[in-house]
Amino acid sequence: MDIRDIAKMAGVSKATVSRVLNESEAVAEDTRKKILAIIEEVGYLPNYLARSLKVKNTKTIGVVVPDIGNPFYFEVIRGIEKLLDKKGFSIMLCNSDYIEKKELRYISLLASKKVDGIIFAPSSEDSKSLKNLLSWDIPFVIFDLPQINFNNNAVLIDHSLCSYIATNHLIKNGHKRILIIDAYRHMEVYSKFISGYLRALKENNIEFDDALFHESTPDIKGGYNVIKKVLKNKIGFTGVLTICDLASVGVYKAAEKFNIKIPEDISVIGNDDIPLARYLCPPLTTIQQPKFLIGYKSAELLINNIQNKSSIINDFKTIILNVKLIERDSVKRRQDNGN
Repeated sequence: MDIRDIAKMAGVSKATVSRVLNESEAVAEDTRKKILAIIEEVGYLPNYLARSLKVKNTKTIGVVVPDIGNPFYFEVIRGIEKLLDKKGFSIMLCNSDYIEKKELRYISLLASKKVDGIIFAPSSEDSKSLKNLLSWDIPFVIFDLPQINFNNNAVLIDHSLCSYIATNHLIKNGHKRILIIDAYRHMEVYSKFISGYLRALKENNIEFDDALFHESTPDIKGGYNVIKKVLKNKIGFTGVLTICDLASVGVYKAAEKFNIKIPEDISVIGNDDIPLARYLCPPLTTIQQPKFLIGYKSAELLINNIQNKSSIINDFKTIILNVKLIERDSVKRRQDNGN
């Protein structure tokens, strides 16, 4: 498969395909979309990438994360760097901003830079980057976000277990009206995170209220905006569970803004245990994920793949790491029935 085949399938000239590959604006948008769809369908690898992949052992690993400013990913990167430094490898770091198109561009860029392998946190639960990496035969490991159709060669935690533990902790402390703040998933199905929440409610005979389920960006602004919206709509709740600690910080900021006391008025529980969590006022109860270990194990798995002489796909494996509840002062036991 080469550029001539792509041009023939699209019914255009080689020059037009070349302009699309080089991101030239001199191509009609409908034509661009048609060509890109064909490239994605057949897994076409541009010649400059194919040539670069023939050069091996650059001792460089590409790392792509969705938010380099999030302390969670910073700790994961530290774990990756620790193992790679020990093995004599260096890092090329990219930030996708949870944008799949940007993620795909960086994956291609890293391939062109002759990296020996790639570690990345997918921007969605059905990442198109995996198809490219498999077709290009580039060693890779994913972490953080499980994939619907591919969960091999990954270092993960059970997100449903995180929310299950957190929800049960709130229920044990008398809360029934529990607001859950999940991350946008770009899909029409519930994420792994809310599935644990739903299981805990069901086991405790608490009816699910859709008004208590909200999605947001996994950051301070997202958490703040959800609480602002819920209060505006006068939706009652006594507990809050967030997809990440940064979203919990947003809940704290909203509580301060609207004169709500934590934990007297509402209890809050996060998910990550970033360093900031223990310094909030009150210190945040959260689910601790082994962030450094996620990075270390991801790098270890990738290096094993690179150094193994057999086919990459035969060495695929999934590592699931444990999580645990860290109790601090943001959850208080209710004396009433929790409604």
